[in-house]
Amino acid sequence: MATFDVSPLFRTTSVGFERPRDHWQTALNFDSAGYPAYDILKVADDEFRISLAVPGLTHDDITIETREGAVWVKGGRKVDPNHNQYLYKGIGLDGFQRTFQLPEHVHVKGARLEMGLLHIELVRELPEEMRPRRIEISSDTPSQSVLEDASKAA
Repeated sequence: MATFDVSPLFRTTSVGFERPRDHWQTALNFDSAGYPAYDILKVADDEFRISLAVPGLTHDDITIETREGAVWVKGGRKVDPNHNQYLYKGIGLDGFQRTFQLPEHVHVKGARLEMGLLHIELVRELPEEMRPRRIEISSDTPSQSVLEDASKAA
């Protein structure tokens, strides 16, 4: 009988990327390989960064796409099986695919590869009508400056 770890359903590491379906996928171990390891970082109020550990991969080995409200990262190195004869292969250079669901109004700003880490920069841009704005309160009683001007005129 299979057992399922449901503890990810109760974690409180909300950065805006979690959705109930993603919690169930984690709990059911749909992404059991765990490769590549990744971090999600809140850089500023409306900026985020996804960092993936991709040792030994180059720009040509990785593709990043956005579709269906998600970021799809695919990668892997093409190694000639006749050229290398591994006695032990512990570095995960096999192909991988990771998908990150994006919340509404979040899109990819850019990506860079440095020192074995792939950084995907994200930004949340709310439409003007959804941004908070301050509403001035008017009053039907005259303001202090109007009263002062009236007293000077008299």
